[in-house]
Amino acid sequence: QRYGPPREVESSGPVEAGPGACTFDSRHLYTKKVCGEGYVRAVSYNILADTYAQTEFSRTVLYPYCAPYALELDYRQNLLKKELAGYSADLVCLQEVDKSVFVDSLAPALDAFGLEGLFKIKEKQHEGLATFYRRDKFSLLSQHDIAFSEALLSDPLHKELCDKLAKYPLVQEKVLQRSSVLQVSVLQSTIDPSRKICIANTHLYWHPKGGNIRLIQIAVALSHIKHIACDLYPSIPIIFCGDFNSTPSSGTYSFINSGGIAEDHEDWVSNGEEERCNMPLSHPFKLISACGEPAYTNYVGGFHGCLDYIFIDKNGLEVEQVIPLPSHEEVTTHQALPSVSHPSDHIALICDLKWK
Repeated sequence: QRYGPPREVESSGPVEAGPGACTFDSRHLYTKKVCGEGYVRAVSYNILADTYAQTEFSRTVLYPYCAPYALELDYRQNLLKKELAGYSADLVCLQEVDKSVFVDSLAPALDAFGLEGLFKIKEKQHEGLATFYRRDKFSLLSQHDIAFSEALLSDPLHKELCDKLAKYPLVQEKVLQRSSVLQVSVLQSTIDPSRKICIANTHLYWHPKGGNIRLIQIAVALSHIKHIACDLYPSIPIIFCGDFNSTPSSGTYSFINSGGIAEDHEDWVSNGEEERCNMPLSHPFKLISACGEPAYTNYVGGFHGCLDYIFIDKNGLEVEQVIPLPSHEEVTTHQALPSVSHPSDHIALICDLKWK
């Protein structure tokens, strides 16, 4: 404790308001400690790439309600590091991670909290995916990252889908133009080496009418994951995180959840007749959304909806607890997201999982 009159400290730059109470403060009450043996705390979070936050369009059209200083990189990074550190997670899957943010900010900060980071860039966009895992709980066995367009063209695994797609040249061209990627890491428990787990992380195409494109991307993703979790490491459980840009009523969500999609599903004509591409698809996994179907995981001025999920393998994992999302009041204190008290336009999903 210090006695005597308070010292005056002169600030070198403009004085900005602090975040005050943050949207994640109450969530941190649930995540003070790292969870115990046999449990895994997973986080999935689209952190809003600086590439997109710092444009004139973002400042004036997308996030006009957000104080300009709160969109700046340093401000958001400080908030984000504080948020992520407080979750005491074992696995963190992030989307929209700028390469420089990963290298200079996130990797060193999370390293200090015991997390090892892996990064996969989207070649055209200078941003990508990051997966972090707790070093004293897991070791990395192998990585199997892909770019969807490249895998579709070159991997024999997707030949059948590729041939089907060739019948729809307009859709094929669109799928191949996208730079979306899938990050897949196989981890082994350091406590019980017989336990291995497959962590997948992705960010699907964003366009509201792109349901057909997302269906093809997710079909490629699930075939790729199947190869890893059924062929390379037979029957290891999977956790599939990401921003799927798909609401619970979408074809993509239904396909992941039910194991199949019919060729007459309405999402095959999501962008009109000329881009219709009817094909039945299936996958072998029993996947459920660990955090259910929140009212929204993305909240901006013109839109809110549930786009982000942590899908888990029902056969290998069960949900122990879901960390509650911030209240509607907290999310809308400053109208929408991002804000001075929340660094992204998305909200992190967090759950504690238990090995079966």
